[in-house]
Amino acid sequence: MSVILLLQGCAVYYKSPITLEQAAEQQLPVKVHFRDDETVKFRYILQEDGVFYGTTKKSGEWSKTLLDAQSVENTFGKNKSASTWVTIGVIGVPVVFLVIFIADAVATASLLDASF
Repeated sequence: MSVILLLQGCAVYYKSPITLEQAAEQQLPVKVHFRDDETVKFRYILQEDGVFYGTTKKSGEWSKTLLDAQSVENTFGKNKSASTWVTIGVIGVPVVFLVIFIADAVATASLLDASF
C-alpha cells in the first residue's frame, strides 16, 4: 500500500504556464495558481460552453469546480516524463541501494561463518 501511494505521489509540473484553453485541450493534470495565493491541483480542465471547470475525483466521485478565468493567475501542466523519472529516482534508487546493502551483509556474514 505504501509503495502505491509513493508511486502516485510524485508529480512534476512544467515551469512555464499555459492558458486554460491549452489545459482543456491537453486533458492532463494541472496545478492552478489563483490570484489570492491559493493553489489547487485538478485531474484536468474541462471547457463547456466557454466556461472552464477543474475536475477532481474524491472517494470515487467526480466533481467539477467552476474556474473564474479572472481569478486564475497561472496554470501549469503536469510533466509526465519528469514525474516518471522522479518517481523512479525517489523509489528505485533507494531500493537498489538497500538490495546491494543486504546482499553485501549476507555475503560478509557467510564469509565470516566460513572462516570459523
